[in-house]
Amino acid sequence: MTNAPKYLSARAWLRCCVLALAVILVVPAAALCAGDDLKLSLCKQVLSRMLCKKVSEFGYVGKLDEGVYVISVFYASKNSELLCAVTADGQVIVQDRTWRAMRRVVPYEVDSEGRCLVAHYTSPDCPGAKGPIKACPAKTALDAKEQVKETFWNRPIPSILEEEYKAMSGRDQQNATNAAPPAEDGGK
Repeated sequence: MTNAPKYLSARAWLRCCVLALAVILVVPAAALCAGDDLKLSLCKQVLSRMLCKKVSEFGYVGKLDEGVYVISVFYASKNSELLCAVTADGQVIVQDRTWRAMRRVVPYEVDSEGRCLVAHYTSPDCPGAKGPIKACPAKTALDAKEQVKETFWNRPIPSILEEEYKAMSGRDQQNATNAAPPAEDGGK
């Protein structure tokens, strides 16, 4: 404990070290907790980028081992099966199951929120697909509510005020209509 700064006690220094270690270990733990759906989605998206095909063209055949999936696709005038492994150390490994001629390793990381798996891969065969490959878990009802709140507050203030004005004007007109006395028949 002689390396501790003078303004921190030994106990405070130990707490800081434990906290820093916990933060460092969170990212790999999030990747380990990623479920099969998330890993399979990442595999299909990486394959989609590699082979320049739609994600919907890939079919799930089975699971060989933890994080190792068999995925089928019609490619090169025949049905092909590909192996895709998502490792805990941040790699997506893709290999042709039949001929083993193709083998690619694509690094991935967990995003800053610890929810999504993000890979960066570009293919010269598929120039239209750019940007990161992102596999996120399905949104829950709570996520949808948060998205609505975020969308509301990210709009320009004049549009928020205009929307509120229209809502208030509509209520005022409705209240005026309900408060007006019924029209009397004057000629009977």
